[in-house]
Amino acid sequence: MKKYLVSFIVILFLSAPVQAKDSCSTVLCMAGMLQGSGVVSGCKGFVQDYFDIILFNSHGGISLNKTFKARGQFLGQCTSAGNWPDMINNKYGRQLGL
Repeated sequence: MKKYLVSFIVILFLSAPVQAKDSCSTVLCMAGMLQGSGVVSGCKGFVQDYFDIILFNSHGGISLNKTFKARGQFLGQCTSAGNWPDMINNKYGRQLGL
C-alpha cells in the first residue's frame, strides 16, 4: 500500500501546474535597471526570466530578432506598465545577458 501511495504522490507532484512567469514584476525590476539602479535585491529571478527567453533560427543559431519579439511579447503581458515594456525591450531585447 505504501508503494502505491508514494507513486500517487510522485505523480501528483510531477503533474502540478507550472507557475507562469510574472511579467509585471519583471517590468518593475527592469525599469529600475533602465534608470540606472542595476539589478536590485529580490529582482535577480525576474530579470533572469527575461534573459532566459532565447529563440533560435532554422539553422540552430540564436535569432536576435525572434528573441527581441518574444521578450517584447512577454513584457507586453503586463498591460498596466505603460511604455516601460517597449523602453526596456529596446535597450535589452537583443542582449544575451547582462
